[in-house]
Amino acid sequence: MKKAIFFLFMILLSCAQVVEVPPENLIGEERMANLIFELAVLDAAKGFIPKDQKDRIVLNADSFYQFHEIDSIQFTISNAYYAKHPKAYLRIVSIAQIKLQEFEKNIQEIETKMLTIDSIDIKLKNQKKNSTK
Repeated sequence: MKKAIFFLFMILLSCAQVVEVPPENLIGEERMANLIFELAVLDAAKGFIPKDQKDRIVLNADSFYQFHEIDSIQFTISNAYYAKHPKAYLRIVSIAQIKLQEFEKNIQEIETKMLTIDSIDIKLKNQKKNSTK
């Protein structure tokens, strides 16, 4: 009987929720979303080769961490903490995704403006060529 009570007691203790204390240097949700956004952009830029260059853009993770005045351990600990808290992590990823969508929209607007300017320049050059003939 004592073994059964002890076993039941152990099961009840194992079911208790353990409140996880956030790490001391936890990166805030908004800042974490900004970091994830920038890392996504940097990751995409790794495969980019500018027209006037032959080599890919080389991005160093250390310079990213230095720029944001954090270290890789702080980022990893914060990321692991938020990964254990799905609601918070979903908020962070949603913010980063919205930023990526806005970024893509801005890039598309800039490309459209550049194409418009280029097409106007081409028309003007063609008009000058036709008028000189």
